[in-house]
Amino acid sequence: MNPGEIYAKTEEGVRELKERKRKLPITLRSLLIMIDGNRTVAQILERARALHVDAAALSSLEQTGLITRRFSAPSSHEDKSAMAPRSEKENQQFIVVRKKISDAIGAHLGFRGYVMTLRLQRAENLRDLHDLLPDFAQALVKRIGIDPATRIVSELERLIVGEQ
Repeated sequence: MNPGEIYAKTEEGVRELKERKRKLPITLRSLLIMIDGNRTVAQILERARALHVDAAALSSLEQTGLITRRFSAPSSHEDKSAMAPRSEKENQQFIVVRKKISDAIGAHLGFRGYVMTLRLQRAENLRDLHDLLPDFAQALVKRIGIDPATRIVSELERLIVGEQ
C-alpha cells in the first residue's frame, strides 16, 4: 500500500459500521471509522498509531471489501514505478475532467488562469486533478463569485470520484 494513496469506505464498509455483522475487532473497526476518502494512508496510519496497526490492517480491510482505493498516489511521488496502472475507466475520467477544467479556466479565468493551466498540463492522474481543485476553486470564487464557482467545482468533484 502506497503511503500517498487515498482510500474510502465502500457501501459494504458503511453498512458494516451501522450493522456490525462481521464483528470486527475494535482496532479494525476504529481504523475503518478513520478512513474518510480524504486522508492518505500515511495520515491514517499516523492517526492510528495508538491502535498499534500497520498497513497490513488496511490491506485486510481492502481485501474484505470494506474499503477501496479512491485516488492513487500523486504523480510527484518519487517512485513512479510503484504506481498502479490506470484502468480504462480512470483514463476516460481523467480526460473528461481535465477537459472540463481546461474549458472552465478558459471561460472564467482567461489569462489569469495561465498558472492554473500549467498545473493542469502537469497533472498525470485523477489524484493530481483532485489536488488542483482547492486552488482552482479559490481562483474561480475571486473571479465569478461563490455560487457559480461552487456549482462548477462540485460537478468536477463528482466527476473525479466517478459519480455521474
